[in-house]
Amino acid sequence: DLAFLSQALRHAGHPERAMAEAWRILKPGGRIAVLDLNRHHFEEAREMYADLWLGFTELELERFLKAAGFKNVDTEVVYKEPDAPYFETVLATGEKASA
Repeated sequence: DLAFLSQALRHAGHPERAMAEAWRILKPGGRIAVLDLNRHHFEEAREMYADLWLGFTELELERFLKAAGFKNVDTEVVYKEPDAPYFETVLATGEKASA
């Protein structure tokens, strides 16, 4: 019914494959929610958090979801840290069409 990737996509070697796999395992009508960091330039995150990617723009997340086959895709920044390094968190959602 729901695939939820929370702060995980930036650790994936191939984020587009992770989205495609989520689409594959969801039953028709299922939804995906991706919560991750907006693109940033805090290079230290690679070592501190083992991040492979320095976040993703809303457009990148939208493209990943649509390429995987998700419909009704929506993205928005849902949180902005008030302190350095001022990370922003993005929520991207989509739906696997009903059969």
